[in-house]
Amino acid sequence: LLNTAKKYYEYIKYYVTISPSNLIFIKNSFTAPPRVQALSKNRDHRLNGTGAAIRTYALQLAADKTTTFSQNIDNFIQCTRESKEAMPHVVMRNMRQFMSGMKNYLVKHGERGFESEVENERSKLRPNEFLNLDAILEDVMMGLVVRPLREHVCRLFIEHYFATGALQTLAENIQHAQGKTIHDLGVQSKIVPPSEESLDRILKYIERLQRTDSPLEKLEHLLAAISAIFNSVKQANLGRHVTLGADDLLPLVIWVLVRGKVVDAEIEAEYMWGLLHTSLLSGEGGYYLTTLSSAVHVLKTFKSKQSTMSTLNGCGTPDCSSVLRILVPDELHGSLNTRTLPVRPNMNTREICRILAHKIRCTNPQDYGLFKLVHGEETLLGDHECPQELSHCLFAYKRIDAKIAWPKTSS
Repeated sequence: LLNTAKKYYEYIKYYVTISPSNLIFIKNSFTAPPRVQALSKNRDHRLNGTGAAIRTYALQLAADKTTTFSQNIDNFIQCTRESKEAMPHVVMRNMRQFMSGMKNYLVKHGERGFESEVENERSKLRPNEFLNLDAILEDVMMGLVVRPLREHVCRLFIEHYFATGALQTLAENIQHAQGKTIHDLGVQSKIVPPSEESLDRILKYIERLQRTDSPLEKLEHLLAAISAIFNSVKQANLGRHVTLGADDLLPLVIWVLVRGKVVDAEIEAEYMWGLLHTSLLSGEGGYYLTTLSSAVHVLKTFKSKQSTMSTLNGCGTPDCSSVLRILVPDELHGSLNTRTLPVRPNMNTREICRILAHKIRCTNPQDYGLFKLVHGEETLLGDHECPQELSHCLFAYKRIDAKIAWPKTSS
């Protein structure tokens, strides 16, 4: 790890002037959106309120080396460290599956007094309360599995991205973007960017994200940074806060990554994608994590595609494969609305529909689908297709059974 870190540090130091905080991951109102606050509040509640005794007992089981729970965890950690598997995404997938399996083991079979502990906590519940065992044990597994393996996963990420050239590419493009204005990065002139004081506050959240082991805590810091961006942006000439769409937010996130020289942004994003429970990726968490991944994608192609800046559909980014514009018909009024979503490479239809359903507050997403429109003719896209890889077409999100005659104009 030290040799890899040194090689990585020397390379990045050559291309980008960085502060130590940019490599912390190697060493170990708009008011905040409601779910940002709820994420942190619910975690504090699990640690100190209802369910705290269950968490404590699970940790005691892990500390007792005679239990099956503890032995399975120790064996998994040892096998993972000794494995020759070099792909970090495969290792994280195995970690995610193992954590889910161990949670199921405790809930379904228990061990020693675990079931009694759960029943004792259930007896204390009020009629309008419940025990979210999945969330309680998720936090436990983050400490027992993710924390001991974080160094191993980070080493694999560094070696993999160094071998593929991704680290070099991102470092070079961040260096190149240092000499550009905020408007060169796609931020519209109508927007007053965060002040230096606000930028420092935003970057402090990013530094906290880099320091922590838990992907859940990383997500909390990411959402706090996004909220700080929302809270510090104003509209030119009016001096009032503005509502940011994907077209506005994405370039601002790119600007923050450039100003903070966050050369490990891709690793941090993929770390969260690989280890977070899927339930956390369907709301604000998934939307803003996608925004981060999209910003990384733009930066990695910044030098090669800078000449296309702001030329495609008014998109304020160098590469419009980083955002997707989707028509959403309003069946009540017979009008079409446009929604812009950040997308990451290889993002499939199912993932896009999940985030879009949340964005438009769709209460019956199972009845909706994403369609490709070519000359007014619609085709339902499969769950595993990647819409951003398609060209010469429009996209629409509508009820699958809705009969709609689309306008022939492509505007």
